[in-house]
Amino acid sequence: MQSRRAIRALLAHFAGRRAAKRRGGFEWTPEAERLRAALEMHECGVQLYRQRMRREHPGASHDELDALVRRWLISPPPAGRLRLPSREQGHRHAR
Repeated sequence: MQSRRAIRALLAHFAGRRAAKRRGGFEWTPEAERLRAALEMHECGVQLYRQRMRREHPGASHDELDALVRRWLISPPPAGRLRLPSREQGHRHAR
């Protein structure tokens, strides 16, 4: 979780330096824009998973939820296919 903050701080730092060099201000490069979008999508996915864990484990503490999210983030996906746990559990809404 801290690494996202560090990356954002680094991007903001470079953005500020670049803006200071130009009179017209800062413009995102296409690469930086894609990186920013990817980081935002990652953060959104983590928030959605955390929300799901809160629903599935209503009595879990904040630390326990953090551990569940960390375990999910570092676990490798099954080889050769997209990991969709809701399909594996047979939920009707994910068919």
